Amino acid sequence: MTHQPNHTQDAEKLAIHSGEETTFFRDLVEHALDGILTLDQGGTIVYANHAAERLFGWSDDEFIGQPMTQLFPERHCKAYSTSFYQRVHDDAQELNRKHVERIGLHEDGSELPLAFSFYEHEYDGQRLFTAIIRDISERKQREKELEDTKEKYAKLIETAPDAIFVADVETGIIEDANQAAVSLIGKSHDELCGMRQSELYPPEQAEQYISNFHEHVERGNVDDDSTDVIQRSITQHVVHDDGHRIPVEVSSGVTELGDKTVIQGIFRDISERQKREEELRQERDLTDRLFETSPIGIGVFTPERRFIRANEQAEEILSISVDRLTSLSSPNEEFTLYDSKNEPIAPEDGLLAQVRETGNPVYDFEGILERSDGERFWVSMSAAPLWSPEGELEYIVLVGEDISERKEREDAIEQQRDRLKTLNQINRLIREINQTLVQTATRDEIETRVCERLTASDLYQGAFIGERSLPTGGIIPRTGANLDVAYVEMIDKADPTETATGGAAKAIQTGEIQLIQSIKADSRFPESIRDEALTRGYHSVVCVPLIYGATKYGVLVVLTSRLDAFSDREQAIFEELGKTIGYAIHAAESKKLLHTDSYTELKFDLTETAAFFITASADLQCSIILEEVIPSTDKELLYYVTLENATVKQFLELARQHAPIKKARCISTESDKNLLEVVFMKGSTASQRLIEQGARIKHATATEGTGTLVAEIPADADIRALTKAVQSLYPNADLTVKQEVEQSSQPPWEQHVRLIHQLTDRQRATLKAAYYAGYFEWPRESTGEEVANSLGISAPTLHQHLRASERKIITALFEEGETTA
Repeated sequence: MTHQPNHTQDAEKLAIHSGEETTFFRDLVEHALDGILTLDQGGTIVYANHAAERLFGWSDDEFIGQPMTQLFPERHCKAYSTSFYQRVHDDAQELNRKHVERIGLHEDGSELPLAFSFYEHEYDGQRLFTAIIRDISERKQREKELEDTKEKYAKLIETAPDAIFVADVETGIIEDANQAAVSLIGKSHDELCGMRQSELYPPEQAEQYISNFHEHVERGNVDDDSTDVIQRSITQHVVHDDGHRIPVEVSSGVTELGDKTVIQGIFRDISERQKREEELRQERDLTDRLFETSPIGIGVFTPERRFIRANEQAEEILSISVDRLTSLSSPNEEFTLYDSKNEPIAPEDGLLAQVRETGNPVYDFEGILERSDGERFWVSMSAAPLWSPEGELEYIVLVGEDISERKEREDAIEQQRDRLKTLNQINRLIREINQTLVQTATRDEIETRVCERLTASDLYQGAFIGERSLPTGGIIPRTGANLDVAYVEMIDKADPTETATGGAAKAIQTGEIQLIQSIKADSRFPESIRDEALTRGYHSVVCVPLIYGATKYGVLVVLTSRLDAFSDREQAIFEELGKTIGYAIHAAESKKLLHTDSYTELKFDLTETAAFFITASADLQCSIILEEVIPSTDKELLYYVTLENATVKQFLELARQHAPIKKARCISTESDKNLLEVVFMKGSTASQRLIEQGARIKHATATEGTGTLVAEIPADADIRALTKAVQSLYPNADLTVKQEVEQSSQPPWEQHVRLIHQLTDRQRATLKAAYYAGYFEWPRESTGEEVANSLGISAPTLHQHLRASERKIITALFEEGETTA
């Protein structure tokens, strides 16, 4: 209650009673949830509680003394005032507990529906009227939603495509029906209403329907707002007004409608469906009898090439449903036919057209069928006419089968023959190249002969050997064959950013063969020369790295006109060929030192490196002198070194802790000098990196952490590449001396180069290892088994190489001696 101390005397008298009871009721009114207003006979507000203030948005001061018309919109004021005054001044009308609904006006101008209950009473001789007011906005909203729902429901029922009947659950009398029901039965709405639902059925079914109806009614009780389904999707017949029977599918149920229970039936006319089902059954029977026993696909066409029948085998072959096939105006909407030469066949030249034009069958046609999605398969087909009793062409029967597997087998056999033929050619070619490599002495000759032999066959149309440009990383052709000058110049001038990331550069970088099966589609082929390559008929490329050990001599690029040319077997052959060429180039480069009047001597300072001999000499405060370096198996190196001013035990202990050392042993001990054999893993020493580049190790020492390595290389060798090879292993290695050296006169026995070169590489290595290991000393400092173990070969193999070496040397010495004599 928000009464203020300055309220009128009448309002104060109305709210005050004596005693505690007065206080109780006053609080009850003030805090009631419903609004309470008291009016005098003139309609003036004399009291309002808190709820009324909240309801209308006014304060107590704004309420008291105001006419009641302030509570309603202007358009309703006159009507509401008139109604109030009539009831106040008409003794015949009872106002007490009179319930009315009015539209109220909130202080902010919004309107709200209200329910008023009036009570008349007298206070202090004054006639007063108290109204209890309730906001009925939510109720009105629910009523509106319910009304809308009923309206929508009525529209749905009326416009439903299925017939709907509503009948009394006790009598079965139809009380309502929609327009579809009127159309189904052929009677008007008024005629239907009042009929019994059983009268909709044929007489012989009526009794059964009545029995089912009563049985359901007797066993079913329906809760409020629920439906008890009797039957769903039951096929029956109803009788049209003209007497014909209509098949219907009936779903019915019991529900509460208003204050009574009704049964609702939904009747769906299935005449057309049954007709279609019957036609479909007949068609299915025909198809089953004629087609389903056939092991091949069968299709029936009209003379206009329209597909009307097909069996399951045809669906399976074509991967398309019969419905889709029969919906086509022509098979060419989904399929394109090609002959065995892969030439498209026009519809007017196809099998169906031939049968229609000649009236004669066509047998055993083989071709390729292409679906609209691009999938292709081989088919064998025959077509024959079907004549009507009147002698007219009625249908064309097409039978066919998928012969893709057979064709694949035939193609596979043919491809296998081609592959075998190609591999035989390649094997012959590789043998010829290997023979050429044995007879070739220089790198330039090796590269030229390889490219010439490859392009001399009809397998490859172009070949060149290239190397990476140091400034740009691009590919520069060195030697080539069967390539016109213009194309070679284009390769040389191609954008380095393309060739530096292309297949050839990647082959050098990774040491792995790179295959480009399609020059047109593979991004690894340089874009700037792609069109020129395709113009010259090149379609596939293989890029083969030429590597020996860690040395990369370049890349062999072979071009062919075959698309997807290089099989796995062919790739493996080229991979092996790349290794063979790399080894041949290495051997040729190594021999330069033996056949030249001058060479270049390089001296490397290894003092600040982590090389084992340098660190060991520092740790032991000793000297280590290299006597000889000999290649072992799997590109490992045997180092024979002299250890001074340190014990063998100390040295071997350090060697065991150094991971790159495979094994180490002492061969002989003499005073402060010890001869040791040390085997390093491949690629783990600067000497090996230099040897792989064609250098010869002349001398190396390490004394108390200070060490040098001297190597001899051909005068035309790439010093930058050699330095880079050493620094790739030891970044702090420093090239301190580079000088040209003239070959000095050799002692007479060393002038016989022919004597040494009669030995194979393996024989020379075996002989050297045995010599430095003390095998030829007496007593022997190393047994044959120990030498063989160091070389990674068996003892019998060691003795075989030694005997062959000794025989060749002794023979040459004696023959030379006799000639001299």
